[in-house]
Parts: sequence; C-alpha cells; structure tokens
Amino acid sequence: MRRARLVVVVGLLLALAMALALAVEAEVQKPAVCIDKKLCAEKLRFGIEAFNRGRYSEAKGYFREAVQADPGSATAWAYYDLSIMYDVAEQVKRAGTVKVSSAPVPSATQGLGAAAPPAPAGPPPATQPSRPVVVDDEGC
Repeated sequence: MRRARLVVVVGLLLALAMALALAVEAEVQKPAVCIDKKLCAEKLRFGIEAFNRGRYSEAKGYFREAVQADPGSATAWAYYDLSIMYDVAEQVKRAGTVKVSSAPVPSATQGLGAAAPPAPAGPPPATQPSRPVVVDDEGC
C-alpha cells in the first residue's frame, strides 16, 4: 500500500514537472508574426515623404517594409495600396500606352445562330483620335 502511494506521488510529481517545463517553453517561443511598431512608423514616415514628392515606386518599397513590420497597421496597408496604383499610373503615363488584354472579344451572335443586330440609324459617329481602349473582361 505504501508502495502504491509512493508510485502515485512520484507520478504526480513527474506530471507536474513536465507541465511546468512545457509552460516555460511556451513563454520563451517567439510569436509567429514579429510586430515592430517603431520600424513601421519609421518606414511610414519615409514612405509618406517619398509619396508626397511623387516617388511612388520608392514609396511603395517603404510601405511594403512597413506592412511587413506591422501587418495589422491599416494606415500602412492603405498607403501601400495607394502607392501601387499611383506607381502603375506613372508607368502608363511614361509609356504612353495601356496594355490591353489579348483575349478574344465575344461577338453578340456567337453560339446563338441569329443574325447580327442592325446598325443604328443616323449619322456615323464622330471619329475619335486613336487611343488604346481597355476592354472589360470577366477577371476585372
């Protein structure tokens, strides 16, 4: 009987020691996402300064680093998204063209076997200067 009590007490002590060791180990582990609010604020400051000077590509890099430093920062995400759009707009402005989709444009009668709709009556539309047109597609 004494031996059974001793085994139970030793078993409880071992279980307690293991639980304590696991608890200490859990406290020491680093979080999965490392949040550095100071670095995020610094990168935001640099990014906003670059953005205000019209250096959208440079600003995008700073905002990306800010988002990586603090993924929960709504301000960093908003500026990052905005800088991406402005950077793309600047690239289009410099290139002078818009890359359009090479996907085929479906015709109105494709697969229906009906005749083409009649042309609208009236004068022909005024000619517009030749500019690239972005066609809506199902992906955008």
